[in-house]
Amino acid sequence: MNNLTKTTVFIILFFLFNPLNANETPVDSVDSYLNAVHSLVKNKDSYKEDFLDIEFLLDKNEYAQGKEKVLTLLSLYTAYIYKSAEIANKYNDQAMALSEKLAYKEGVLKANYNRAYFLFVLGDFEESMKMVLETQKVVGAATYPEIYADIMTLKSYIYSERGEYDRALETGLRLLDSAEKGKNDYLLMKANSALSHYYLRIENYSKSLSYCLKGLHYILKLKKTQYIYPKIDEIARMTAKLNDPKGALKIYAFFLEIEKKLPPAGSYILASVHSNMANIYMSIGEHEKALTHISKALEINFENNYLFRIPRALTVQAELYLQAKDTAQAISNYEKSIETAENIDAFDVVKRNSYVLGQLYEKTNQLSKSNDYKSLYKAINDSLFTNEKEQKIIILETKRKIKEVLQNKKILELENQAQRAKFRAIIIVLILLFIISTISIYSYLKVRKKNRLLLLRTIDLAEIQLRMSEKISGFQNMETQWSVERKSADIPKTQPRIDKDIKNIILTKLDKLEKESFFLDPNCNLHQLSEQLKTNPKYLSQVINQEKKSNFNNYINELRINYLLPKLLKDIEFRNSKLSYIAFSLGYNNLNTFNAAFKKRLGILPSNFINELNNAFEIKSKSPALPSYKLKKIG
Repeated sequence: MNNLTKTTVFIILFFLFNPLNANETPVDSVDSYLNAVHSLVKNKDSYKEDFLDIEFLLDKNEYAQGKEKVLTLLSLYTAYIYKSAEIANKYNDQAMALSEKLAYKEGVLKANYNRAYFLFVLGDFEESMKMVLETQKVVGAATYPEIYADIMTLKSYIYSERGEYDRALETGLRLLDSAEKGKNDYLLMKANSALSHYYLRIENYSKSLSYCLKGLHYILKLKKTQYIYPKIDEIARMTAKLNDPKGALKIYAFFLEIEKKLPPAGSYILASVHSNMANIYMSIGEHEKALTHISKALEINFENNYLFRIPRALTVQAELYLQAKDTAQAISNYEKSIETAENIDAFDVVKRNSYVLGQLYEKTNQLSKSNDYKSLYKAINDSLFTNEKEQKIIILETKRKIKEVLQNKKILELENQAQRAKFRAIIIVLILLFIISTISIYSYLKVRKKNRLLLLRTIDLAEIQLRMSEKISGFQNMETQWSVERKSADIPKTQPRIDKDIKNIILTKLDKLEKESFFLDPNCNLHQLSEQLKTNPKYLSQVINQEKKSNFNNYINELRINYLLPKLLKDIEFRNSKLSYIAFSLGYNNLNTFNAAFKKRLGILPSNFINELNNAFEIKSKSPALPSYKLKKIG
């Protein structure tokens, strides 16, 4: 196969195994994402700043100046927010003060967002929303895209926690539209996070997990490692909610493995982890483990004043008591959860738990309390889910579905175009390959036929030379016309004349030495031969050039090959000897020199010549003799 054919085949393989995808989409497998997280964590030493390495950031903070120092202080806030609220806020306040001093507006806005987020963590939704709305007045997707994404996501979170699901969905979808129009990875990361949180709160766990994984795709792409712990926690939680508690526990085992390689997750995340693990163990009937985890979650939440986490943790504990048939303790916990939820306007918790309490008090014949909680449930449900709000949610989701259908249609069209282009390219390449292959095969067969005819002619000439050498010794050195023509290229156009008597003496001695096969001596060279002939090397060289029509090296090679050809024809055992032995018997010190000399003389390597020679004798023995070639008269 020639180089052109190889290249063509490579092009076809490239098209076959490298499809022209119209778009790049993240993988949906949870395991794939966890493997990607593991790979990123494995290379954490190469991304110290991305992994919010506190020692690295503290060192950088010592020498950083101006805006760089502001960004370093903000990174330190992010590094501490889930570990120590006091330290985190200290760095954020420093970033705010320095930004105001430098008139660095983006720094001020980021520090404002951090304060709003911290208030959200503490469950102060009202103050957090006020700061969000104030910041929203001065930022946009085009001016400060990352801050815009942060505040819109936080806004959606607050709406979800309050049970204002229509607003939460609307905010998340608006952010997603901006992200898709601008093709901004950071906005896409945040939008998917907002929608994942919304669908988690309305208990659509399948959709929530889908958005969560899409968000994780962009987290890994952007190396926003501060979100890795929360996302693993969310994936485990939703996996459990989708009736795979064993799968969820495996993900939490992965969480613990990652925590050994990174700084600790921090109390805020661990509170959620313990609460979710309590839910998982409760679902598989391991009440003791469940009680241990929920007790730990409550301890962390109360200790750090994570107000909006407390109502949900109390709800889990209430459900656990209910499973253990401790109705009184369950009722007590449900009532505490409603009380703490009302303090932070977490109306979805109040709505859900008031319904449960209405049923429990009814079962325990406390009808007055049952009616009170049923009335509370109805009032909140009516306020949260009016027909108008329900219709708004349906319209928003329908619009999004239509948009996704149109996007998928567009993607399919692009993929079909790409596939058609790929198909056309393959057809063109195949046609080219067919044409090239046809030409290559035709050329090969033509050259092979020509080489075979040339080889048979060479064999016939060698046979004639052998017969002539046996009958007429004087014509032993006869050369064929085609070899003379080839040698003539090596003859110098002008050479100095040499005395005729001296030339004849040299020729006579040289002819005698040729009959004695002097050329088989591996040490044969111009100086050694001139000494043997008792003449000047210069004269000897001129005689060989003028009378033998060749330079000295070609002359020796010609004698050796001429000596070899009859021997190859006559002596089967010699012909099938190792090439190195044949070369050495001709006076060559190495095989490469022999190969080069033979190929120059006959246009074929000696190994190929011998193989063809053996085949030719076999063919000739089985078929009528080919007409021999007549030698042209020389001289």
